[in-house]
Amino acid sequence: MAPASPTFSVATPAFQALEHLKRCVGSVRGQRGVSAEHIVQDGSSTDGTLDWLQTRPDISWRSESDRGMYDAIERAWARSNGSVLSWLNADEQYLPGTLQTIERIFEEHPEVDVLFGDYIVVDKDGLPIAQRREIPFRRAYVVNGFLNAASCTLFFRRRLYERGLLKFDTNLRYAADADLLIRLHDSGVRVRHVAKYLSLFGVDGTNLSTHPARRLEADTLRRKHGALPGPLLRSTLMLGRSIERAVTGAYRRKVVQYCFATDATPNYLKVTSGRLGTRYSLSQTRGSAALVERCEPC
Repeated sequence: MAPASPTFSVATPAFQALEHLKRCVGSVRGQRGVSAEHIVQDGSSTDGTLDWLQTRPDISWRSESDRGMYDAIERAWARSNGSVLSWLNADEQYLPGTLQTIERIFEEHPEVDVLFGDYIVVDKDGLPIAQRREIPFRRAYVVNGFLNAASCTLFFRRRLYERGLLKFDTNLRYAADADLLIRLHDSGVRVRHVAKYLSLFGVDGTNLSTHPARRLEADTLRRKHGALPGPLLRSTLMLGRSIERAVTGAYRRKVVQYCFATDATPNYLKVTSGRLGTRYSLSQTRGSAALVERCEPC
């Protein structure tokens, strides 16, 4: 069972995602040297998720109707006990050692309340699609373009929740994470980038980010948070983001090696990519060729 006062509370919203969920759970269970509770908020799935969760005493879970992913995350956080809150969607994984890294950086930087990092994009079988090395959070880039802090790499100190700042606009179904980060920044919260791969971000062509309504919500955020007027000005600003990423080497192809949890135990596959690029489409469903080996827990 999870300790009474864990350092980490990881929320996972899930719906009809049992096979993905098992791997997600495995990636959390595989974190060593830290205390963590995993809180699964299932949206009344009918794919066997409920039966499986009933066999998992190490997971705090509920299965009930909700108003979407962000509502599910808030329901999970309301039951949390950890000093650091995060969420990991069912088709995502933490890389081994991630929570230890986050714990250490928070200890070294008490003034920082939010951390995010780099990630690797994979298909449903864990094969590599792209690697994403990010730059520090810039409000202007997020408001006028898109959020560069992937949710699977975000970690928040509990004091934000206790101050009432860690709340989503649940009227937004696809862009509430970007809205949250902008509001936290505007409240004076310190956001720090971790230049390390923290997570695996799964794509299978059905991600919420591909939904046409995502564009409408992006327009809503631009109006709400004061984006530059007109697409030309916004495109010019975002060119600055591209230049900053190029200068920092974020576009450089590189060989990456990572562990992919194949089940809840967890058992792992060690995946070694070729020279992996940074560009990808959320509609992609197949990763590139890679060396895949069975391995002991990473």
